[in-house]
Amino acid sequence: MARPTLYNLMRKFDLFLMMAGMLPAAASAPAPAASRPTCRAGVAGRGQTAAGFPARSRTTESTGVFMYCKSTAFRRRLPLLPLLTAMTMLLAPPHALAQADAGRLQQALSAFDDGDFRTAEAQLKDLLQRDPGLAEARLLLGRTYLQLGDGAAAEKELQRAAELGVAPNRWRLDLAEALLQQRRFEDAVTSLEEQAAALANEPAAVRAAALGLRGRALLGMEQIDEARMAFTEARRLNPDDRLAGLGLAQVALLANDLAAAAATLDGLLARFPDESNLRLLRAEVFRGVNDPEAALEQYDQILARERDNLRALLGRATVRVSLQRFADARADLERIERLRPDVVVVHYLRGVMAFYERDWETAAGHLEEVLSVQPTHVQSMLLMGVVSYARNQLQLAEEYLSRILRAMPDNIQAAKVLAATRLKLREPARAVQVLEPFSETGDPQIMALLGSAYMLAGDPERGQQWLSQAVETTPDAAALRTQLALTLIAGGRMGEAIAELESAVDLGQDVLQADVLLVLALLREGKADEAIAASTALETRRPNSPIPANLTGLALLAQGRLEPARERFERALELDPRFTTALINLARVDVAGSDLEAAEARYRRVLDQEGGNLAALLGMAALAEQRDDPAALESWLTRAQDANPGATQPGLLLARFLIERGDYVKALGVARAHAARFPQNPEVLEMLGRAATLTGDTANATRTFAQVEELRPNDPRVSYLLGGAHWKAEDYRAAATAFRRAIELRPDYLEARLALASVLLAAEDYSAAVAIARALQADYPDNQLGHRLEGRILLAAREPRGAVAALEQALAMAPAGDTVRELADAHHRAGDDARAIELLRDWTAQQPADLDSLAFLALLLQGEGRDEEALPIYLDLYEQGTENVVILNNLAWILHQRGDPQALEIAAHAYEQAPNQPEIADTYGWILFNSGRRAEGLNILQQAHLAYPSQTEITYHVAVALQSVGRGDQAARLLQRLLRDHPGAPEAPRARALLERLRGAAGD
Repeated sequence: MARPTLYNLMRKFDLFLMMAGMLPAAASAPAPAASRPTCRAGVAGRGQTAAGFPARSRTTESTGVFMYCKSTAFRRRLPLLPLLTAMTMLLAPPHALAQADAGRLQQALSAFDDGDFRTAEAQLKDLLQRDPGLAEARLLLGRTYLQLGDGAAAEKELQRAAELGVAPNRWRLDLAEALLQQRRFEDAVTSLEEQAAALANEPAAVRAAALGLRGRALLGMEQIDEARMAFTEARRLNPDDRLAGLGLAQVALLANDLAAAAATLDGLLARFPDESNLRLLRAEVFRGVNDPEAALEQYDQILARERDNLRALLGRATVRVSLQRFADARADLERIERLRPDVVVVHYLRGVMAFYERDWETAAGHLEEVLSVQPTHVQSMLLMGVVSYARNQLQLAEEYLSRILRAMPDNIQAAKVLAATRLKLREPARAVQVLEPFSETGDPQIMALLGSAYMLAGDPERGQQWLSQAVETTPDAAALRTQLALTLIAGGRMGEAIAELESAVDLGQDVLQADVLLVLALLREGKADEAIAASTALETRRPNSPIPANLTGLALLAQGRLEPARERFERALELDPRFTTALINLARVDVAGSDLEAAEARYRRVLDQEGGNLAALLGMAALAEQRDDPAALESWLTRAQDANPGATQPGLLLARFLIERGDYVKALGVARAHAARFPQNPEVLEMLGRAATLTGDTANATRTFAQVEELRPNDPRVSYLLGGAHWKAEDYRAAATAFRRAIELRPDYLEARLALASVLLAAEDYSAAVAIARALQADYPDNQLGHRLEGRILLAAREPRGAVAALEQALAMAPAGDTVRELADAHHRAGDDARAIELLRDWTAQQPADLDSLAFLALLLQGEGRDEEALPIYLDLYEQGTENVVILNNLAWILHQRGDPQALEIAAHAYEQAPNQPEIADTYGWILFNSGRRAEGLNILQQAHLAYPSQTEITYHVAVALQSVGRGDQAARLLQRLLRDHPGAPEAPRARALLERLRGAAGD
């Protein structure tokens, strides 16, 4: 059963940021052990967390509670009574501690160290009631209030302790913490700046702690870069400062860099595995990447140590609700209520569960509790609007949802339900007013609701267009289950969609809308006869509407019955001559009958009426494609995109066309612009990822495909594309992970298995790659693919004899030129050139048109010194127009050695093809030089030498040319370097002889 839209809201919104005002600031459950850091919760205002961290933006703006923990690094506990007494005496307070008071203070300190802050608070209050002037008690009470999250009370006690003579170095950081808890960020910064001179003399750990506090205050002031600098400096001073690390992780979250946040937190957790605040934030990151199970694991680890940790209980309950594990969630909520009966968020979560269970009365009761405390809580208002809609309390739904849209005009969920409410109220014009601002989002639910609204408003043509667009859009769009079955149709779940439509369980509750979608759903499932029956029945019920006849025509067209379909479309036009949908469908009939001129005339007639009609513009583009007119095709697609900025199809088609044409850069530009308009559309993002991959922008490609994977976590093809992008970026480990995920989702995904083997091969993990090849042999015993793959892997692993065996088996199963060349290469690498040449001769005798195999044969012959046999093959390839620069280069060299003047022409052609390839440039330059064009030849030879200075033959050629033009000193230096660095090179004897001649000439 499909989950309602709020399931997705629960996943998208960080509930820690949704619950503003729901959790009293001055309360917290005690932690069980003093050795662990304790946590607190604070109430955050709009756009910020209680700790002063700006709230990370999600799908909609919200306010909330951010749970965070205070490290023990900020607690200056004094566990020994003698030390406490001695320090108190040094301070010379107005009152000396009596023995009984010292004992009570020690008891309070022990309770503090045990994490029992309520007990410590009670004992300290009792002590101070007896003697208000006890400075140490004031200081400890201030720190206790910090642990309880009561910043105002903490500030009061800390200031009193200061007045009683406690040294500033013992309270200055605690005071800043108290100001942070009250969200007085500027005051906190001022306080720290006032203490800057004194802090400069403190140890590095204390200065780091102060910088961490400053960073948190700056985050609260939304000065992100300055906060990052403060946290970074704190970590430099004290690598063990956990809150600074936590701050850097939060900065990464604000930048939506979940990977960086995860890396920072994982590094901290490796060193501080029991630090609860780190795990709380790590859980949030897991939720941000849509990994609720991993988030639950983090909460479980915290609660295993701190069973009453309120933040972890709230987080786990929230995730369990989003996963619809209601029994487990209720257990957490019951525990929270026992610990803190005043946590309003519990009502919200209970309301969400009741909503899932369609218990509207219970849901409304809990949501009313929330709104009585926090009347502007957006999520509760939205849910209350949906619940009121479901209870048919339409005026109440209108009130709540209108309030949300006034405060948050971009809230698309509120717009959808408000529009549905107005449709139920029979106010289609007001529904259109709500929906029109969202018409360019590409959201299929918006399109469906617009279609319903226009139909009810008496505009069937526009209604039909919006409904048709909705059916064609993204199949993964979320939808309320009670709305149109459109999402089910687009997602291919036709049985469910048809059942929904037949029972008229949709937001619109409109018979015509249900009938239209029912016919379209039946057609998409291939049930044309049933579709004809449904549309014919609709024609009977609505004889004056063009829509039923048009639907019948569509069903007949789907059956290939062109003339009956034409008759129904013409009937629709008789009923409404301006019903352009039928005119477009008549053009489709013309195309099916190969009458492109008639189709174009109809499309142009539509465009005369509606210049931006999407279907007509795409139809013209399709005609251009059939006519093989790429310029017109691009022009029509561009016009369609410009005229319909809310439609995804034109941009997708345009980007795909540009990619097929090889214009990758332009395709990337189109895809980027499209993704900016449709940032959550998987098809658009996938196209952006493809274009980025093809242009070499692998960082953007991997990031984009990762987004698509989040949107479609169960689509193996997306993981495959992500793996390909990682592969191109040469991140073999990440590529292998993505390919394995694709295979896990679809074990018979052959392309992914081959890609995984190739990545393992690139990473030189030969044994794992061979294992995949042999698994393919077992799974596909009649296919040569596994054997050929094994041969390639063994060749790369420098095991040519094993490769020969595998490739011989592949060749026996499926003779092919590629396999022949691979097998010949294996023989060559195994030292059996005779067998390689024999194999290629036999094959090319049977397949004389296999130019690649002929080229390989010529290369092997030349390598064996059999130039006379290689030459006719090279000449034959040249005459057939080969552009292979290696073939051209080798042919030119052989001809040059024979004094054939044609060598220069061929060498020049090779150089034109690959001027930056040193060996090609060397051949051309050497032939030029020896043809009398010495200056030109020397210039090209020197360019080749600069590109490949360690290639001895090129070096020798340059030296000869330099010597010939009277630059013997330069030639001698080159020759000396050649002989020094490569004394065993084939050119060494000639180089030595030339050097001796140069020295002799110099002596003369």
